[in-house]
Amino acid sequence: MSDQPIFAFVLMPFDEKFNDIYKYGIKETANKIGIKAERVDEQMYSEGMLTRIYSQIDQAHLIITDMTGRNPNVFYEVGYAHAKNKICLHLTQESIDIPFDLQHQRHIIYKGSIEILKEKLLENLIWAKEQIEKNRNNIDHEELGNVAMKTYLESIFKIT
Repeated sequence: MSDQPIFAFVLMPFDEKFNDIYKYGIKETANKIGIKAERVDEQMYSEGMLTRIYSQIDQAHLIITDMTGRNPNVFYEVGYAHAKNKICLHLTQESIDIPFDLQHQRHIIYKGSIEILKEKLLENLIWAKEQIEKNRNNIDHEELGNVAMKTYLESIFKIT
């Protein structure tokens, strides 16, 4: 299993009314179980913002999105994350903000309550962490198998 911490990239509107939701509802809850959650506005980078968002989605083990208000930028970034087959946990204050195409995906309706968000998000983060660790273990076994096969083939064919 990898010692690398699980990284959750958070996609949500850049609006002051989401600051406490992010800080106390998402980031604090994720940190509680060893998941590092970050938004792009917390990071220092030299590339353009959209390039940075793409690279962070690519590097993230998990994507947490707040779809409250149907923000077009968040929806665009969510589409990219889905195309990359990322585990996504969608959040919203009202169920109406989850589009039909995503209603079958994991989502949390927290009704503007940070307490509800923390409780429900914790359950989902524990699930996501288990999935990520299971995938890491599968990858580790696959890599070990590849190394063993290469060693075996080298011994038979004297490949150097």
